[in-house]
Amino acid sequence: MSQIMYRLNIHKIDQSCLFELTWGQGQRITASLAFPAQLLGLYEAWRRAYLGYYKQGLRGRVAAAGQVAAVAVDWHSQVVQAEARLLSEFHKWLKHGDLFDLRGELMTASHSGSAKMELFLTCTPLEIARLPWETWEFGQQVQIVRAPATIRAATVSRQPFRRGKARVLAILGDETGLNFAGERTALNAQKRLLDLHYVGWQPGEEAAALKQRICQTIADPLGWDVLFFAGHSNEAAWVDGQVAIAPQTAISIKELSPYLQQAQRQGLQFALFNSCSGLDIANGLINLGLSQVAIMREPIHNEVAQTFLTQLLQRLGQKEDVQAALLGTCQFLKLEQHLTYPSAYLVPSLFRHPDSVPYQVQPVGWRSRLGRWRPQKREVLTVATLALLSLVPPLHNLLMDQRIEVQARYRGLTAQVPPPVAPPVVLLQIDQETFARQGLRDYKPINRGLLADILAGLNQQGAQVIGIDYILDLAQEEHDQTLNQVIRQGIEQNQIWTVFITARNPDGRWIQPYGAVTPPEWILQGDARVPHWYLRPRSSRAGQPIPFSYQLALAHHLQQQARSGDLDLPRPRVTGQPLDSQVQGYLRENEPLLPPRADLHWVTRLSYKLHQRWLQPLLDFSIPPDQVYTPVLAWEFLADPAAALGQGTISLADKVVVIAAGGYYEAGLSRDGEDNLPLPPGMGYWRNRLNIDRVGFTGGEAHAYMIHHLLTQRLVLPIPDLVLVLVAALVGKGWVIYCTPRSGQRWHIIAGLAAGTALYGVLSLQLYISGAVLLPWLLPSLTVWLVCWPIFKENNREQH
Repeated sequence: MSQIMYRLNIHKIDQSCLFELTWGQGQRITASLAFPAQLLGLYEAWRRAYLGYYKQGLRGRVAAAGQVAAVAVDWHSQVVQAEARLLSEFHKWLKHGDLFDLRGELMTASHSGSAKMELFLTCTPLEIARLPWETWEFGQQVQIVRAPATIRAATVSRQPFRRGKARVLAILGDETGLNFAGERTALNAQKRLLDLHYVGWQPGEEAAALKQRICQTIADPLGWDVLFFAGHSNEAAWVDGQVAIAPQTAISIKELSPYLQQAQRQGLQFALFNSCSGLDIANGLINLGLSQVAIMREPIHNEVAQTFLTQLLQRLGQKEDVQAALLGTCQFLKLEQHLTYPSAYLVPSLFRHPDSVPYQVQPVGWRSRLGRWRPQKREVLTVATLALLSLVPPLHNLLMDQRIEVQARYRGLTAQVPPPVAPPVVLLQIDQETFARQGLRDYKPINRGLLADILAGLNQQGAQVIGIDYILDLAQEEHDQTLNQVIRQGIEQNQIWTVFITARNPDGRWIQPYGAVTPPEWILQGDARVPHWYLRPRSSRAGQPIPFSYQLALAHHLQQQARSGDLDLPRPRVTGQPLDSQVQGYLRENEPLLPPRADLHWVTRLSYKLHQRWLQPLLDFSIPPDQVYTPVLAWEFLADPAAALGQGTISLADKVVVIAAGGYYEAGLSRDGEDNLPLPPGMGYWRNRLNIDRVGFTGGEAHAYMIHHLLTQRLVLPIPDLVLVLVAALVGKGWVIYCTPRSGQRWHIIAGLAAGTALYGVLSLQLYISGAVLLPWLLPSLTVWLVCWPIFKENNREQH
């Protein structure tokens, strides 16, 4: 809820008053109205009756005009009647037709919505400033607050409201004829919220020493939130008013101004002068740049002052700001104390710098601190919307693709590409030209004679771990026996680990290789699925095959350990215990060969129910493909294996070889083209940078990345967007709580938030590389900005 601010200047020149209403972007209404001569007479009559009723215990020096005759007079009746006549004539004048447009604008604005409307009222000269302008009614939404005609301070320094107890300096002045016990009681009753410090005259203290002590206390380096004065005071325009601090000793606002300015720079927010005739005091203090001052325009009785203070402090303790608290206190005096204290509600006024925020005592204690974190309806809707968006799989995948591309660019830009090493995977790709050169017309199912020739060549080149990314579940009589012999020969002569892919049939059963090709006992089988773009974790579900890439990584580890001389290991054999049973038995009795992140996390399993993949490791396309796998075209390998493998520069003995489709259209398990996947943006970046002229991305390449990550333990853990959105909501709420009192520094706050967002982005990019953790950026950043949106608004004052 924002506030609309209007400014109304009323200036009396001779017998006329000029009214000038301004607001918005230069809008203005002016009117000139004759000033009724009898109005000042009625005011003086009311003032005489008022002073007559409150003749004892006034907090000021009453002039001779306020002396009362000795005869018995019903002063209560006199003041009530004088008030009625004054207000009747005053409001009759303000209803004059010449003010119709001005009143209409204010009335229309007050009924245009639920927003509060502030009307800053400036009256000159002093004789009309004394009139009860606060009684001019435009509707409950209009809040009348006064501002002096002269303000030399260009802007008011908006210090943040102090968290915890407000520091209050209570100056108790000359107590002659008064009693400050009521003030002390009212202030001490709020010790839970106020950190009180009293300063005042001590019997026998010299005037100069007292002035020096008061000035030094006002300028205390710890600063004050509230300055309170109780005692006698007077108007004195040439010195901005003066206050009595001891018998026969007064000090002017002019004398106090350097110390008050120091206090204001150190956080002074509000001053309350619970004393008489404070118009000059208020004008002087606001002119110095103090944000808000409450004063009494007329002499005030001691009991009225104490009742006023008690009620005002109670309202401030109930989290009302000073503007609302003063208005409520005046209503209390008018409605509930009018018989005891007639006309007292007409006397208080609040002066504010137009660029200020009404002061509000901040709550204390853990309940109040916790209460500040209570989410607003707008915040709940914002966070809930973004949280739901984070659960939409297509949007999540899109954001993830873009995030990995940025990560790839960041890695390339900062030259954090891992040092060149021989890729652990050789991707032997069967492309369309391979079929053409071999004279094959049928692309699907794959010709098993072709596979037999490739496997035979790999056996001769010393390959130890071979993955076949083809389903071989149907008979192909002319080639099955040949392929079987090549597989048997590789196992018997070289103990080659062979891993076939498998997939689930529509009936729920997992596909097995055709028996004539290979018995299941000779080989390992792995799930062929390639999620977008995540590593396939090892499932703990009974009957669920281990992922293809996981099986190949296991086989590589076991084969490497066997080469190092460890003989008590599972080994491929054509007789004896099935190979898969050997491997699982070994893993049950020994330390896991692959990192824990490669297993299915229970959080990931639960997230599957929401169609999410929380904490499931990613395929890290920020790593260039030339460090992940070495591509070898099948036709080149068949034509000249040594040349295709770089004339001995690529040793297959310590590599994982994957035979996979190389991008021809028919490749796929259940339908043509299924194996040709959309190109991940991160991979596209590296292909452009490495001048690789390819468009698509194959399942074999995805498997190669999975194998690489398992072998190198490069398992990037993605933190769920939902978690980071909720964390960002807390960060944004904390930023709002911290920055709301600093709304005057809005552009600094925005710059700080922008810098924090950028810093978070850079840190998340670096954490991805250094810690293998992916922190989502867009949705969490958007959450922080949207939660913080209110502090960017120019007129967002209700948050204070």
